[in-house]
Amino acid sequence: MHKKLTSGLLAAISGLGICLPAQAMEQEDGFQVGNTTISMQGFVKLDAIATRTGSGEFAADELRDLYVPSTTPVGGDDSSESLNMHAKESRFSFRTKTDVGTGTPITGLLEMDFGPGREVLNGTATTNRSSVNLRHAFFQYGNWGFGQTWSTALFGPAMMETLNFFALSEGTPSQRTPQVRYENASWAIGLESPTTTAQLTGTDTSVASLKDDATDSLLPDVVARYSIMDPSYQLAFVGILRQLQVDGSVNNAFSAGPATVDDTELGYGLGAAGNIGLGDETDLKFMVLGGSGVGRYTGLAFTPDVEISDDGSSMNAVDHVGFNIGLAHRLNSQWRTNVGFGMEHADLSGEKLSDSSWSGTANLLYSPVRDLTLGAEIKHGERTLVNGESGSQSRLQFSAKYSFGL
Repeated sequence: MHKKLTSGLLAAISGLGICLPAQAMEQEDGFQVGNTTISMQGFVKLDAIATRTGSGEFAADELRDLYVPSTTPVGGDDSSESLNMHAKESRFSFRTKTDVGTGTPITGLLEMDFGPGREVLNGTATTNRSSVNLRHAFFQYGNWGFGQTWSTALFGPAMMETLNFFALSEGTPSQRTPQVRYENASWAIGLESPTTTAQLTGTDTSVASLKDDATDSLLPDVVARYSIMDPSYQLAFVGILRQLQVDGSVNNAFSAGPATVDDTELGYGLGAAGNIGLGDETDLKFMVLGGSGVGRYTGLAFTPDVEISDDGSSMNAVDHVGFNIGLAHRLNSQWRTNVGFGMEHADLSGEKLSDSSWSGTANLLYSPVRDLTLGAEIKHGERTLVNGESGSQSRLQFSAKYSFGL
């Protein structure tokens, strides 16, 4: 069995960005190398985040970098407060457009950031060094795309603009994953790298909802999206079909494991997302995805795809639903605000597993010039276990962001 422990869920949390897959690049700016035009884009961003947890401390200090629903501590005796400052969301990307003489160019995108949520290589007392993190490595020729980028389940127009690294985490498809994608007009179909997140029934997720990642399936996830793009509204409908396979030992942290498993389940999901104009200055944005065995697709893998009995005798796909909804309002050419709410709910039997999570977000953003954004944001989230215990985290964030090359 090939698997790795998502011990802080840090591998899935490299955040949502503004950059789109390579096929979105149409500009001719940049420099020429042979028959290829290369351009550079990105931003430099400073975040200052004051965080308060209501019931205990985070499992790792890096989880102060951004909001992750499944890591809200539950059941601790004391609250915890901290101030965290970092520039790790800063990123850069190279976009390419190669003329191959057929009238259809090959376009490519390579994007890196500095891994918010990931372990720093040098501490905050010295150099504050962070590792470089691969976000996108994707190219497209005609209708076909290959590489690592956002899951086909994600619909960009429905995303809210937030200072928090991952927008409204609940309800948002969160993977950047290796895939082969075919796009034709309104349709997109992706064959995406399969991973089954597994959790034992007896796991205690009070500190954090830790899962095992199993990569045993021989079949890719099939993700299809149909989009409607109108000047006044944009809508998308998503379908997901998966093989959920675990073959080997599962041993979550804070569990009575390990349990040995050799089982396969069917996973499926349906979703919708949209951006609807409510007049000239206001947009309604929403995302919803529900099904069985598709928990890893939303909420930064808040819900496990499968729940396994402690002795390994049974494995069941987990039913779940995630959604978010919000309003984006432009006050004038320089000021704008966003307000949103998101929720995840899972049907699990283990008393100490995560039953639900919700969060609310509001921000005020100011751009005195096009390439500069200053902003403040408040966020409050709560996580509840199957037995009714709950915990919370609240965040006050200030950010300054300089974008270049856009």
